[in-house]
Amino acid sequence: MSGERDSALAKLMRFAARSEFKDKHRAALELFWGDWLSEESDEELKEVMDSEQVNLAYHSWFAFDFDLGEGRTVFDLFLEREAKKLSSGESNFLDGMRGSHLRLYEILDVKVDQGFDLRDLWDDRRLWVRERLATRELATWDVIAARLGRGAGGEAVFETIPHVYPATAKDDLLKGLRKAYGLFTREFPDRSLADFFRSMAPVFHQLWLDRVVLRPLPKIMTSDGDPFVFAKAIFDLLDRGALTTALEGHPDIVDHGDDSYAWLEETGAFQRSVGTIVVEDRRVVFETTSQRRAERGKEFLQRLLGDAVSFRVIAYEDVGQALKRAPARPKEKMPEIPPEVQAEVLGRFYEEHYRKWLDQPVPALGDRTPRHAAKLKTVRPKLITLLKDFESHAERQSRAGEPAYDFGWMWKELGLTRE
Repeated sequence: MSGERDSALAKLMRFAARSEFKDKHRAALELFWGDWLSEESDEELKEVMDSEQVNLAYHSWFAFDFDLGEGRTVFDLFLEREAKKLSSGESNFLDGMRGSHLRLYEILDVKVDQGFDLRDLWDDRRLWVRERLATRELATWDVIAARLGRGAGGEAVFETIPHVYPATAKDDLLKGLRKAYGLFTREFPDRSLADFFRSMAPVFHQLWLDRVVLRPLPKIMTSDGDPFVFAKAIFDLLDRGALTTALEGHPDIVDHGDDSYAWLEETGAFQRSVGTIVVEDRRVVFETTSQRRAERGKEFLQRLLGDAVSFRVIAYEDVGQALKRAPARPKEKMPEIPPEVQAEVLGRFYEEHYRKWLDQPVPALGDRTPRHAAKLKTVRPKLITLLKDFESHAERQSRAGEPAYDFGWMWKELGLTRE
């Protein structure tokens, strides 16, 4: 059966690659990638676009779901023209794929090498899906966009699982899906629910890009409320003696003893660093963490150092650019710690941490404590999602042979159920 499945899909994909569909592919790619096609392609985006997973997602959607016009698909045309060339096994497989489309599912349980218990997030149906390989990759509470087919025995099997989302994405995904369905039914009142889901594959894909693989770094702010950037105000060094005298004579400048100085300022009862002044052979560099502080540093050093320096430029680099530029650090060989000792130490740490966590404000819960959030109907779902995310990570740790924490007691302590 698997051989006939593979041969049927290969024939379908070769048919979809025919030159007659060239213009359709161009339109489909624009729809599938959306605004990402207009983004400047960096190495990370190019790697994603070239990946086998994404290519499988696109070509599967184009063949089975993309509307060529009047509700017809490449799959429909293939069967019309090529059905007589198919073996009975290939025909049976493709018959089982009629009407298939991507839907969102939550993984309720993983039985390694056997399959999954799933919940269809649209209609709350529970179903068993036979699967082997993916049971070693996916974890309980993962949310997946998947296309189901029919196995040799008539049971549900995965055909494609192009997109996997963390448990924390479930509520936002489902909320967006229901909003999109309302818009779809108003625009296309005669179309079916299956038609709606066929149209959502590009949305699932772009949400996956936004929330998982190309998720932007969190916005970091300084204590002044300015965006965090690495900033350098650079000066040519003209008179080292005059520079040293001026720096060492200023009450807010602290000499580190290694040709660098800290510029400090009073903030109430404390002092804080505005930036660091680094003296090199031929230049002076003021390093700080915001555009405003860099401008302040430039003006401050021009007044303080006078003719000892000549200003050249201010250079900025955001966190994302710095991370891409930074070379990978070689891993230092750590002393061997017996696994049972690691498990005991981490177990004690996790236990102490999560016992305290119940009574500490959590930003994701609106700065409420988990114990308080469990009593509030409006916040309780967010808490449940957080706990599911914890358990999903713990399951992956356990599979990797790492010490993992059991959160079972926390559900009972907070009076929550996983459903």
